[in-house]
Amino acid sequence: MKNAYRITLSLLAAILSAGACTVAEENFIVDNGNRDAVEITVNCPANDAEPTRTDITGLNPVWKAGDEIWLSDGINAVSAVVPKEYDGKSYAKVTAVGLDPDADYYALYPYQDSAYVKGNIIYARIPTVQDGKFSGAHLAVGVCKAGSDRNIEFRNASSVLKFSTFREDLAMIQLQNISLDFSGEFKINADTGAKSGNSNSLRKVTIPISSSVIGEKYLGVMECNLPKNSKLTFITSDGRMGYIYTSTRNALSNGYIYDLGNIDDAITMDNEPAVNLGAGETANCYIVNGGGSYRFPAVEGNSGSKISDIAYGDVVWETINKTSAPGKFSLAAEVAYSNGYMYIRIPEDAPDGNFLVSACDQYGNILWSWHIWLLKEGVTDQTWPSGAVMMDRNLGALSALPGNVLSNGLLYQWGRKDPFPGLASYSSATAAGVAGSTITSIGSSDETGTVEYATAHPNAFIYKSSGDWAGDDLSFWSARLKTKYDPCPAGYHVPAESAYDGLTADNTVDQSGKYGRLLTHESQEIWFPYAGWKASASGSLGSTSNSHLYMFYDQNTSASGKCSFAGTPTSFAIGESVSPHASGFSLRCQKIVSSGDVKTVKMKYAVEDITYGVLAPSFTGDAYSARQINWGDGETENLALESYVYHYYNAPATYSITVSTVDATSIIIPVGDLVELDITGF
Repeated sequence: MKNAYRITLSLLAAILSAGACTVAEENFIVDNGNRDAVEITVNCPANDAEPTRTDITGLNPVWKAGDEIWLSDGINAVSAVVPKEYDGKSYAKVTAVGLDPDADYYALYPYQDSAYVKGNIIYARIPTVQDGKFSGAHLAVGVCKAGSDRNIEFRNASSVLKFSTFREDLAMIQLQNISLDFSGEFKINADTGAKSGNSNSLRKVTIPISSSVIGEKYLGVMECNLPKNSKLTFITSDGRMGYIYTSTRNALSNGYIYDLGNIDDAITMDNEPAVNLGAGETANCYIVNGGGSYRFPAVEGNSGSKISDIAYGDVVWETINKTSAPGKFSLAAEVAYSNGYMYIRIPEDAPDGNFLVSACDQYGNILWSWHIWLLKEGVTDQTWPSGAVMMDRNLGALSALPGNVLSNGLLYQWGRKDPFPGLASYSSATAAGVAGSTITSIGSSDETGTVEYATAHPNAFIYKSSGDWAGDDLSFWSARLKTKYDPCPAGYHVPAESAYDGLTADNTVDQSGKYGRLLTHESQEIWFPYAGWKASASGSLGSTSNSHLYMFYDQNTSASGKCSFAGTPTSFAIGESVSPHASGFSLRCQKIVSSGDVKTVKMKYAVEDITYGVLAPSFTGDAYSARQINWGDGETENLALESYVYHYYNAPATYSITVSTVDATSIIIPVGDLVELDITGF
């Protein structure tokens, strides 16, 4: 961790793909094409004291033809490109069109379309995802005053870590620290080049790599004191995780390269690929039984829809379901993204708990999030009087024992995939302690009361006194087909109302002093804790001392038109209003039980007018699966059983269509231009 030397080389723009939460509203690109062109001279330093640029000839920083520079008059922003005749020179003359000729000019290299100016401060980004090249790891800024000759001297604005690796199996490298900001948006004084403070900053920088670009790597980071035990994480192309901890503290100053040398022998690498939690079925929740390295496909729940524009992975919050918060990253020591997979490393000594991990874009916006349920004993399936096979505990609970406060579990808003920490006390409305992002409450509005907002803000409880945080939308959850917003782990789904048939105040006995009701059924003890709630009108916690339990189920399958089950010391029955969707209630997941009996229907349709689509059939019954359709023109599609979908063909012809599903009891076939039907497989 030694060898710090001046950047006598290049202006490493931004290796990584940035991180902040939002792009500022001030960001915009040129407009005024009517203004005259302005010629501006841009200079690399004349000596080694203040080097900048992207390439190096000996020890002299030089420009390269095609280098793109961001220029602004404080309002308009334009791009200026270094002409070929200045390739290899320490100065260049560039042309800018659209700037106010009477304004100060601000410059940033390399070009960033998200940069902007406020006062004398340039707001720029050190990207969170970088390319590992020297030319992309360092930023520089400059300014020239109005009325002066348009001559800009660049100054360094970031620090650079250098290291070498010749491992051909590496797919990703990530630098992270528990509390240190490495990347994202920061402020640069245009006169001095000094970083004057950051906002929307992030703790990570990453480099996706391949064997074709092994060798020297460079990471541009914010000027900072890099603590001892900062971590470099590595992921191989076959899914193994590795790491290095920095051994000493380093002060990373603007304009310096810090050479870590060859790091290959220092990497502690797993012998086996990370366990693929989503190998059989993807979900929004995964149960993990202990420490180790894990991964799962970065898809939306169990939909199979890949999430695009992921820059990095992060932890949203962690809890051990107690009043005290766990240590930061004590459950999720590492979270990373590589080649379509989210990776997590859980310490071997991690306690049972729950944590939420997210996939973020380069600005820090959450694209999707997943609940990891760390539970060494796992869950047990129990058969209820209705015949439904259910978990032995509430979702997120760390115990199933009567009287144990850890049996309360997590709380959910109807239709949302992400949980909220539950109650950690039987005597007061005390929420479980959380490390990481604060749990907030916000009123539902046209902006916040949407599934898009809920997805991007998994730590925000969206309250609404009328009861529906996002309107009366019943498509988010279903007990008939697992939706992409279903919060249950692989192999389970949101329960149907019918699962609660046969549960009454007579057969579920109130347990005085244990805050719950106990059902003994077929030698099983089934525990229902008075787990409290979050109020739909405010998001505030309701106390278990009131001895109430509320459990959500799927309103789509509700004969009563309601969506929750309620219990008190004197009652246990279908309860609550028709749709208190904005409440925060417990959830008990139902086992996916299927005979595996695949039923098939074959059809032929004569398509004459391709402006009209062919309607897919629908099914009824207790089926719990998607239908697979082969449309007969090479197109296949997985569809929900009850969705009405049209398929359009490119040419008139007779097409053979095959539809298969599991456990459906009836099928509704649109006639249209049907010319042949074979139901022998149904």
